[in-house]
Amino acid sequence: MRNFTSKVIKILFFAIALVLLSSQTQAQKYEKYYEDGKLYVKFKDSYNPEIAVAADKSVTLSDATYFTSIIAKCNVKSIVRPFDYKNDPKLIRTFELKLEDHSKLENVIAELEKMPEIEYAEKVPMQYIDYQPNDSLYNLVTGLNNWNWHLDVIHAEEAWDITQGSPTVNVAIVDNAIWSQHPDLHDKIVLQRDVIYNTNSSDPPGTGDPSAWSHGTHCAGLATAITDNGIGIAGIGYSTSIIAVKAANNSEPNGIYGQTGMSWAMNNGADVISMSYGGPGYSQTVQNLVNSGTNNGIVFVAAAGNDNNSLAHYPSNYDNVISVAATNENDAKASFSNYNETVDVSAPGGSGSSGPDGLLSSTYDNTSMGYYDAFYGTSMACPMVSGLVSLLFSLNPELSPAQIETILETTADNIDAQNPDYIGMIGSGRINAYQAVLAVPYEPQPDFMVEVPLIMPGTAINFQDMSLGIPTSWSWTFEGGTPATSNSQNPSVTYNTEGTFDVTLEVSNEFGTMTITKEGFIVVTATPSPYLSFTVNNDNACIMESVGFIDQSLYLPTAWNWSFEPDSYEFVSGTSANSQNPLVQFTEPGVYTVIFEATNANGTSSTTYSDYLPVAGMLLPYEDGFESGIAENLELMANEKAAIMIDSRAANTGAFGLHFTGVSNLQGWTGGPANTTPEQAWENNVLFHSTANVCNVNATDFAGVYLTLDLRQTYSLGTTLSWFRVLVNETEQIPDVDGNLNFNPTTNSDPFVERKFNLQPWAGGYFSLQLQASCRLFDNFFAEGDNVFVDNVKILGSLVGVDELTEVPFDIVSVYPNPANEMVTIKFTTNTSSDIMVSISSISGQLVYQANKTAGEGTTFVPVSVSNLAKGVYVVNVKSVNGIATQKIVIE
Repeated sequence: MRNFTSKVIKILFFAIALVLLSSQTQAQKYEKYYEDGKLYVKFKDSYNPEIAVAADKSVTLSDATYFTSIIAKCNVKSIVRPFDYKNDPKLIRTFELKLEDHSKLENVIAELEKMPEIEYAEKVPMQYIDYQPNDSLYNLVTGLNNWNWHLDVIHAEEAWDITQGSPTVNVAIVDNAIWSQHPDLHDKIVLQRDVIYNTNSSDPPGTGDPSAWSHGTHCAGLATAITDNGIGIAGIGYSTSIIAVKAANNSEPNGIYGQTGMSWAMNNGADVISMSYGGPGYSQTVQNLVNSGTNNGIVFVAAAGNDNNSLAHYPSNYDNVISVAATNENDAKASFSNYNETVDVSAPGGSGSSGPDGLLSSTYDNTSMGYYDAFYGTSMACPMVSGLVSLLFSLNPELSPAQIETILETTADNIDAQNPDYIGMIGSGRINAYQAVLAVPYEPQPDFMVEVPLIMPGTAINFQDMSLGIPTSWSWTFEGGTPATSNSQNPSVTYNTEGTFDVTLEVSNEFGTMTITKEGFIVVTATPSPYLSFTVNNDNACIMESVGFIDQSLYLPTAWNWSFEPDSYEFVSGTSANSQNPLVQFTEPGVYTVIFEATNANGTSSTTYSDYLPVAGMLLPYEDGFESGIAENLELMANEKAAIMIDSRAANTGAFGLHFTGVSNLQGWTGGPANTTPEQAWENNVLFHSTANVCNVNATDFAGVYLTLDLRQTYSLGTTLSWFRVLVNETEQIPDVDGNLNFNPTTNSDPFVERKFNLQPWAGGYFSLQLQASCRLFDNFFAEGDNVFVDNVKILGSLVGVDELTEVPFDIVSVYPNPANEMVTIKFTTNTSSDIMVSISSISGQLVYQANKTAGEGTTFVPVSVSNLAKGVYVVNVKSVNGIATQKIVIE
């Protein structure tokens, strides 16, 4: 249920959460992209560490005498040699250490690299398949505030890489009402019913408080909003369907006739029934109803209640109902959540410890973010579980309710350490969507892999089962291998004879048996060509940053050749395309493909790694009104007491703008409402800073560069508690054309003002740019709060440099039709004859069309065929002596 506490209580609750943050961080993962506490250590090729390694690749700590001092000082938990290939001296000299204390990693790495026998020490990367929905509010707030915290905590993205649900699975939301025309729900609703008035509509009545009538709409969005549709939010159920059941009288949005709604849903194809309501009253009839539905394969999920007690609460306390308590971002029990021994699991339902007061989802009322808002309560935790259950059914619709519950409970993350006062009272743990979908048994899908399929005779290799569906038995056949067959899940096989060999795997479980044969999978030769492999030292690169490519190929290559696509790069620091470990600078943003070739005495191997390396940065001209709900080229970052987001309040024109604000209470700020100096704002109040940043802007083609933006500010207790500035290269503060370095509000009714900045000194090269705010209090605190609103940011280049920014004489360009699919016409108007260059680039910066034209005075029309372009957004540029004009087009 939505927790309708007063605004003051919500503010105090939020402030307490901030105070508690420091004591709760130990329960969280330390670094997303590195494994906690692990590091690799590589000995020099000329050194033999003489460390004994067991068959399972583990190392007894007492045998690792080289690391004795590290083991003693840093509480090393384990050592293994993860990559064990006899014929590669580099890999057998690489060990993995796991430390008890992750915070000591940097110091240990520094100490190891001082040792003369060590070539390098490094963190162990944590890799993810990079799926992320494109819904416009999915990444609404970055930096400290993460409005998507509830999906991140349960590892939703990883789960979606296993399954994105099935529209044949129906989640019934039994609630006060569900607005069927919500843009994030309407295509998902397969049936709807008002069980009170017996109509085929689940919509709220046209009267009453829209916020109160938003409860069911909010729950439906959390369970399975339309995901990856370019708008709004993402629902954990992704592609699963909604049965919308209105079970409240029009005069009372908080009163739910639950059993009536349950019964209708049961009779109309519900696979999961989500019940975000309850009370203390027990009914054997309702228990019988639940039992009947359970016997027919329906899963019932209910909120545990919001009274912060352990009293019986129904329907969550009924047998055969999955009872859900609510947790916060740090996995602590939400302050309001009920708790007792009948709770089965917990799920996100409280406040994100670092910011958002609840879970963002769809609503019936129109808020500053559109028809979306954040609610909190066990009502929100319940549909999170219901949506996850729909994913499990999507993998195997034959699962029983008991199997579903077992999967949820056995794969949940243990959160006892975060809740010592509630052990055994908030279920088996907080749901983990990724682990849950991995644990679903279904007709198995066999697959397997080896680290290196190209080997020399006499080499033993380890096969790794990659089958889905949780097989219970394995049957391997190894052509040319010893042994020739195996029933182990991950067997080790030796190949003594040269040749190319098939491998067959048959897997079985209670749902079936499947077989796969990979023909010519293992190649055994005494004269292998290089087996190609490499890493990079910077997988989050920016244009003009040096990226090191580190060859890790097997079989001793002696010559190398590297190239990249698109062709906007250069080798630096004396390296070249033929270096073993080249250093490369990329001059334009985009996603680069790597083409790698290596040669040894036996031959040459080459391979292409498509779309391997993303490179950030910006090409000019740049313009963003933030209408997509995201900042396409700006990285948004916020410190501990600051926030930055894209929302409707910050819009000057259009739907969205860039919104800087604070998130703090009154403590910690240096200076007062009327006397905070710029030096205090920027040097003392760093924790209150938020920034929109671009790592590098490519201005090499221009003699003049100009920044314009629309700026508006508000204040709370005083005008010197809200600050804004512009920085180049992180440290150099830039005045606008009127000489203003620091910006403050005058009144809360200040209008948007276009601010212009001349970046002439950085034309012809590369520079980073930061839009930065320092705000003491959060939005709506003491009237307006401290807000900085920025919209319509433009960074423009001119081929004619000027000393001060006036009106840059850009010519007029338009493109039609837009959207297009066959031809577009680029219309260009100029007051003088001139040579122009017309180009079209993808949104990532890849050039797809370019032509030089001569334009006479007046209007010029340039037709271009776009039939060969993939669907997406492209940028049309028209360059003349006056500068560059730009327009975005959509290819359908």
